[in-house]
Amino acid sequence: MGLHKWWQVTCLMIVSLFLSYLVEGSHAYGNESLEAFLSKHVNKSIKRPRTGVFYNISLPANYTGMQVSVVRLRSDSLWLRGVNHSFLNLPPRVVPQPNRKRIAILYENLGNWSSHYYNVPNYTIMGPVFGFTAYSSSNTTLIDSYEKMNFVIEGNPITIQFPHIVSQGKNNTPICVKFSAGGSVKFNNMTKPYVCKAQGPGHYALVVPSPKEAHTKSQTKKRFPTWWVVGFVIGFVGLVIFALVLLAIVKEAKRRRIRKLEKNSEGGEPFDTFWIGETKLPIASMIRTQPVLENEDVPC
Repeated sequence: MGLHKWWQVTCLMIVSLFLSYLVEGSHAYGNESLEAFLSKHVNKSIKRPRTGVFYNISLPANYTGMQVSVVRLRSDSLWLRGVNHSFLNLPPRVVPQPNRKRIAILYENLGNWSSHYYNVPNYTIMGPVFGFTAYSSSNTTLIDSYEKMNFVIEGNPITIQFPHIVSQGKNNTPICVKFSAGGSVKFNNMTKPYVCKAQGPGHYALVVPSPKEAHTKSQTKKRFPTWWVVGFVIGFVGLVIFALVLLAIVKEAKRRRIRKLEKNSEGGEPFDTFWIGETKLPIASMIRTQPVLENEDVPC
């Protein structure tokens, strides 16, 4: 029973480690978890926000290279004047939906973290991924993470300005791409050099087609570590199972040998028995048979 329990616990631990690796490998960087973290971090960093003031948010050291800023605006001010800050240009005549008195706009420049959170198959991201998210805002809370907002555009389109980056290869004109919820991707041509039109809050980037050789090599590099670890885990599980089966066979053979000895002993003189661990062994009595003389007459 003890061996059976130990086998169950060992297998359960191995399977748990294997599943946790797969989950971690497939969701190592989640954009939804990043949004949740940033909104909470902003609220902790800005205790008494002022309307119309842009705040640059200091991030923990493990997010070095990422830039985040936030501003709270009145909806009527956004409608009349718009807002032009950093990479994002929100023109006048933009209506937030649902309509609230105040909104907060979170600006994200993912910098060198861009490829960790977003990728486009067969394309290479040029420069950083830019993103902006609109939330409802109140007097006490800068970002209400439970209510995201969208925009109804009744005037000029929202535009995003990207830095000028020279692409490798000839005739590689960058293409605008929007990363939507659920992992979908939407392509659009640039309206001006390094300027993309935004359909609403989200994350945007410029991409160029990847060379086939480079793409194949990158895919091979990405697959190799995963399959290597999977093969190692499967081999380790097989080795553990083999060791457990071998141990069970050895114990069973030992039990059978002891049973055979006990069965043979039943046909002769009975012996007392004693236990050593889980093993039952015979023990002879300390009183020996008294000797008897063949001739009772003892010579003088």
